[in-house]
Amino acid sequence: MNLKLGISLLIFFSSWFGYSQVSNPRHPAEWEEISSVIMEFRYFKKPNSSWDEALDPFIKTTKACIEEGINLYIIKPSNNSKYSYQANLDSILKSRNISSPFVHIISKDTILDAYPWVRDHGMNFVYKNDVEQAYLYNFSKDYTGDFIAKQLNYPNAIITPKINKNDYYTDGGNFLTDGHGTFNIATTDITEDLPTSLALKYDYFYKYFGIRKTLNVLVPFVHVDYFLKLINEETAIISYIPNNNYDISIDEYSNHQYYIDQAAISISQYLKSAYGRELKLIPIQNAPTTYDKKTETILHTSKATYTNSLILNKTVLVPQYSMKPFDSLAINTYKKAMPGYKIVGVNCKRYGQYYGAIHCLTQEIYTNNPIYIKHKWYQGIVKNNLNGFPISLVAKSSDGILEAILYWKTNETKSYQSLQMKNIENDAFEALIPTEKSGTTINYYIKIQNNNGKVIKKPMVAPKYSYSFIIE
Repeated sequence: MNLKLGISLLIFFSSWFGYSQVSNPRHPAEWEEISSVIMEFRYFKKPNSSWDEALDPFIKTTKACIEEGINLYIIKPSNNSKYSYQANLDSILKSRNISSPFVHIISKDTILDAYPWVRDHGMNFVYKNDVEQAYLYNFSKDYTGDFIAKQLNYPNAIITPKINKNDYYTDGGNFLTDGHGTFNIATTDITEDLPTSLALKYDYFYKYFGIRKTLNVLVPFVHVDYFLKLINEETAIISYIPNNNYDISIDEYSNHQYYIDQAAISISQYLKSAYGRELKLIPIQNAPTTYDKKTETILHTSKATYTNSLILNKTVLVPQYSMKPFDSLAINTYKKAMPGYKIVGVNCKRYGQYYGAIHCLTQEIYTNNPIYIKHKWYQGIVKNNLNGFPISLVAKSSDGILEAILYWKTNETKSYQSLQMKNIENDAFEALIPTEKSGTTINYYIKIQNNNGKVIKKPMVAPKYSYSFIIE
């Protein structure tokens, strides 16, 4: 690093944080508890297109936030902006009987007024020491992120990436991590000169986000969230684009599946979960290429993805493109992959043509008082153990952990039994599920309470869904 630049960065960070960087930073995973969602009210409305289609992502996200009890901040252009579209968002919501103290509409003109992709406009969230003070990092062009940090009173800093010349490399849509600092998956443009699927340890990502390994995959997609979606520490939804999805009279390129396959191979080759196990990939077929004569809209199959979804605590918003049976197949796949969650379809047809869906249109702000849990759950068939089945986890809170309770039952019992987990050392807790006969299915989940009265479960949607395994 240039000496003058290094000194300048040190002074800049010191002015914000009191030191050069956050100690022991942790970037949370998307399935962790969030407190707020950010959107930018920009939309692509063509002649003869449906207002309902254009507004559906905003309406569905608003309803989900209200139901989940989390804040929604919608930034819209001022009435003086050329991007105001003479649309009154307050009136639109009221006309649909939507009114809540959780909904906040903010008039703010930014340099990026024309673009709704708030996912890529900053708000890179990190916790100090895993669960303590929350900070927002923003890159040099993240004007919205800088504004939100000041609006919500978060410590904030502008940081400059030192790797990869592409601006989109550090966009929010190009950032998939497991919340334990194990890995990050990012795309690199196929025109770049980085080796295919190069797994590297970048000091940069570790320094600022606490992430130990970044896997670069070369794909023709702009961001990783357009073909891959992590839904827990060990499972991801992945796009599938067969040849018959393409319309040869419209599509100029039809080799996306090759790169998706290569990315899947690289993930299998280079990455393991935080628990040392293989990542499971669940395919969902993209909607095929279509042309809407009425609105003169082309939606290429590469853009009609269902991986660009959003997890809002116990609700999941999934893109839809008015395409049967593909929309319903995607919804059903999410329901099977994420049992216990409420799965909601969101019409993203107006936005998909520009390589964006509900994940691109939103950005989450995590809770200020998190309870961090790391637990290697049992799965599948487990060998019988005469001493029982030990359940262990790490649980942290800035307020300290008051108790950890294990709930378990078998396929022969109707209700859960509870066990107080012992704090064996530091943040580690353990309990023992008694042994049962072979063939027995055991279901279990864990409830954690901190000293401030906050409660969270693992999995979050328990007891609607719990971990389960079968005794061999």
